Amino acid sequence: RRDTKKIEILISSAREISLGNMDIDIPSIKGNSEVDQLAESLHRMVIALRRTAEIEELSSHRMQEFLGDASHELRTPLTVVKGYVELLSGQSMVDTELRARAFSRVNSEILRMENLISDLLFLAEFGHVPTNEILDVDLSKLLRSHLSDFATFNKDREITSNIEDRLIINGSESHIARLFANIFANISRHTPIDAPVNVRLNRSDHGISLLIEDGGPGLPESAYRMGVQNFQRFDNSRSRENGGSGLGMSIIFAIVREHGGTITLRPS
Repeated sequence: RRDTKKIEILISSAREISLGNMDIDIPSIKGNSEVDQLAESLHRMVIALRRTAEIEELSSHRMQEFLGDASHELRTPLTVVKGYVELLSGQSMVDTELRARAFSRVNSEILRMENLISDLLFLAEFGHVPTNEILDVDLSKLLRSHLSDFATFNKDREITSNIEDRLIINGSESHIARLFANIFANISRHTPIDAPVNVRLNRSDHGISLLIEDGGPGLPESAYRMGVQNFQRFDNSRSRENGGSGLGMSIIFAIVREHGGTITLRPS
């Protein structure tokens, strides 16, 4: 009779769970019988479902927030482009210099929209890399190439590096190239032109370790505490100032995770 009573309680609890009630508590049933084990399993399942529901709710909230930001970021340049097109199509702007400046402004806003749309598509399609793109990638060679490009366009910076030769990983070369491009683009955009940069790539106890640090002002404090998630833009104002999409860090995190790595942010 005691087991029958326990089973009735579990049936009632399971019915509530099936109706979407995640706040239900499975009564603590002490004992070693199969019914007691079933109760314990159901209890663990409810905890797991609650955690999943919380993560899903947070993800949905972040996505809605991001879509609102993205809509705003697209609406702003579209408004600028529309205004300048109306001026250029009329008779009020006849000065050659003013027209050239207007065309330049329109081009910069179009580029800004292209950057945002490109990053949105990359994140939306992420994780669907064709198998023929997964190859042995020479991290050392690829990093040196991007660092050389960065040094060419940053003559005022003190750049130091220690890159071990022939460090190979299995992955997507185009995605890893995008990773390095985003990192160095962030440094160029968000640090003083003479801020020093230090790069180190070497073998470690757990695989391969890459350190890239700069002498800039750093990231918002929340980035160090919480990291960056997909579709999260932790500093909208910075993207508006420099034409970026604001998704660079999300893409960096996504590519590192794709290749089985971990990433840590900390003040330099």
